[in-house]
Amino acid sequence: MLDSKGLLLFDYDGTLVDGSIGIHEVSERTVKALQTARHNGYLTILASGRSISMVEPMKYLFDGFITTNGAYAQIKGTEYVNRTIDTGVLHEFNEYLKGKDDVLYADYETQDYSYCSMVGSAIYEKIMDYFGLDRSKFGQWEGQYDIGYNKMTVMYEKAEAYKELEKRFCDKLEMIDHPTENYAEIMPPDCTKGSALEIILEKTGYPREKVYAFGDSENDYTMLKAAGHATIMGKHSAVVEEVADFETLTVEEEGIEYALKHWGILL
Repeated sequence: MLDSKGLLLFDYDGTLVDGSIGIHEVSERTVKALQTARHNGYLTILASGRSISMVEPMKYLFDGFITTNGAYAQIKGTEYVNRTIDTGVLHEFNEYLKGKDDVLYADYETQDYSYCSMVGSAIYEKIMDYFGLDRSKFGQWEGQYDIGYNKMTVMYEKAEAYKELEKRFCDKLEMIDHPTENYAEIMPPDCTKGSALEIILEKTGYPREKVYAFGDSENDYTMLKAAGHATIMGKHSAVVEEVADFETLTVEEEGIEYALKHWGILL
């Protein structure tokens, strides 16, 4: 069993940072809040759609990771989940994309590195800047099928193009659309942050009532629902309201520090 007063699961984009308003780094107050929570006996877990390589500078803040929306999970060096996209499905997916690369762009992600079909394009640069990503962690996709990918991301310029793709592959892949940012996250079937959390709880026997989750978006819904205590940020998608126990402040207003004080994790 994990030895701690509680597990604290933090989404990244929209929870610890907010690229929509240019906040690409975790604030000093939030860093201090996470460090104090660890000092007080809690384990901090990053629960993100991102891979570990996409949060490299912040790795030191966390005791564990639920990344690529639950396709990968480890805590204190023990791996609980590592699912990759079926190679046959990946081939089929890329065959589908042929001839559609003017409206659909793909990114193929491991925990250490990502390959993109559109390095240097306008939409690639837009995504890099929006999320504050390190370009050295991205390379050109050239059919590297021998690598296990935990997740894909598809960027699109027209919603209709993504909807067609979703209809074609929804029975073979887990898909989460982010229509306001024109991208969708694609994982192996039934991979979500919530499913990864359930596996961790089952394997460790850790009590659900000691799990605190913090998120803001559609891909946080299952995690917030599975946690014992669910906090949503002041700026959030409407869908997560139905599973929230507490609404904190925004990223800009130091919502994580405020929420940790609300739950008595910080004094």
